Amino acid sequence: MNRIQKLLSEIFQSLFSFVKIVLLSHFAVQIRKKDVAASEVVILANGPGLKNDLLQSGSLIKENLKFCVNFFALSNEYQSLKPEYYILAAPEFWLEKTSEYFRTQKESLITALLTKTDWKMNLFIPFQAVDSEFHSAVKKNPNIKFIFYNNTPVEGLKSVSHLLFRVNLGMPRPHNVLIPSIFLALNLGFKKITLFGADHSWHEEIKVDPLNKVTVNHEHFYDGEKIRMPMYKLEGEEYYIHDIFRKLHFAFKGYFVLKTYAESIGASILNGSNKSYIDAFERIISTDVPKKITD
Repeated sequence: MNRIQKLLSEIFQSLFSFVKIVLLSHFAVQIRKKDVAASEVVILANGPGLKNDLLQSGSLIKENLKFCVNFFALSNEYQSLKPEYYILAAPEFWLEKTSEYFRTQKESLITALLTKTDWKMNLFIPFQAVDSEFHSAVKKNPNIKFIFYNNTPVEGLKSVSHLLFRVNLGMPRPHNVLIPSIFLALNLGFKKITLFGADHSWHEEIKVDPLNKVTVNHEHFYDGEKIRMPMYKLEGEEYYIHDIFRKLHFAFKGYFVLKTYAESIGASILNGSNKSYIDAFERIISTDVPKKITD
């Protein structure tokens, strides 16, 4: 693709992004700069490698403000680390129609958030979840403050995208919860963001059986065993292998978009995960002596 074709493509993507924002985004955005002096934050993804990261980088994790994601509240570490921020992104959290496995997990998450969270915590969730059963149930805990964000995907000209990012009307395609997590941390005003547990190694666990059924191990640091199952689209259809790799493409590409955006606002994103396939961010090696994190 030559430069003119690339420019025209980006202009079209920007125009299409404006259309999506008009149709999908809420203009009463609640994302405001953080009210704490700290400039650093860590984001805990739920990859299986987080178990080692918690041991090897325990001091760094405990001394900083923390984001956690998805089903982190089901782990024992949730109550010992007491994260200040919690982020959900998957539509399955607020859609009524979902798989039986996810519905069971969601019910367990609601119970955990209600019964375990005895400290003040901000929970970020997309605007689509405002009237959801999940929101209605979890807001009963007065320690949890809901903050709604726009998850409208924005692409195209970098200058236009960055402007829309800064005013919280859209973000890079949120194909993985880590993308809105990093994005929101940047827009809250954190200048140094360090990731842990961001293995992103799903491709190692993809299998295609003799009947062409594609399955993936859904393994997290808190799981007692690997859970192999198909991936499902919102419509209930199973993903084919090209769907999975397309989803991975947008996720990994999104990290480079976030890196460029972070640089434009004077922030940096570091990857402290011992194992990680994310190649967009500078890697760091912990100097901590391995130890168990305690209260």
